[in-house]
This record gives sequence, structure tokens and C-alpha cells, in this order.
Amino acid sequence: MNSLKIASCSLAALALAACASKREAPLPIAAEVEAVAPSAPVYVARDIMGAAPAAIDALLGAPALTRKEGAGEYRRYALSECMLIVILYPDEAGAARAAHLEATALSSGAEKPALDACLAAG
Repeated sequence: MNSLKIASCSLAALALAACASKREAPLPIAAEVEAVAPSAPVYVARDIMGAAPAAIDALLGAPALTRKEGAGEYRRYALSECMLIVILYPDEAGAARAAHLEATALSSGAEKPALDACLAAG
């Protein structure tokens, strides 16, 4: 029986030794890590300003809300991190064009995002 206990203890010790992990190389310090370039913004204001409604819809998808107000048109688009407000007014030829952009929060009470950050997130 003693030899059985010794054998099982030996096997347990071998199993534990096999589970022990190797010492890994230390992580590189910040100076050794390559800088990663920021990703390109999904949208920028110049893509939308002055654009016709069909071009804006092709870029952003269908608006979540559209409302006519006099000669102008209010459109709200749901983006990933904000709501984008686009106000269209007729140009010199009478064609509707994006004349004003504004970013708002996705939910009431949340902080209003910057327009460029809203567009960049997509």
C-alpha cells in the first residue's frame, strides 16, 4: 500500500510540474511599441454640406425623421454614436441642398457630441 501512495504522489507531482507555465518574456515598454495611425473618419462635413437629398441618403441611408419647414427641410440621421441633423434649403436654382449640419446625442440628457467626432465615428 505504501508503494501505491508513493507512486500516486509521484504522479501528482509530475502532473503539477507539467502544468507549470514557462516564464514568458516581459511585455515591451511603450517606447518599443509601434505607433498606430488613427483610422480614417467614416464621414466628414464636406461630404454632406451642399449635397442634394438623394446624395445624402446614398451616403448615410434613409433619415430617421424628415420634416418640411417652410422652404427648408429638416432631416435627422441615426449614426453609430450620435444623431446628425441636416437642414436643407433651396440653392439659387431652387434645388434642395444641405446648408447646415449639427450633431446631437442619441439619448436625452447625454452630452452633445462635437460634429466632427459624430461624423468620424459614422
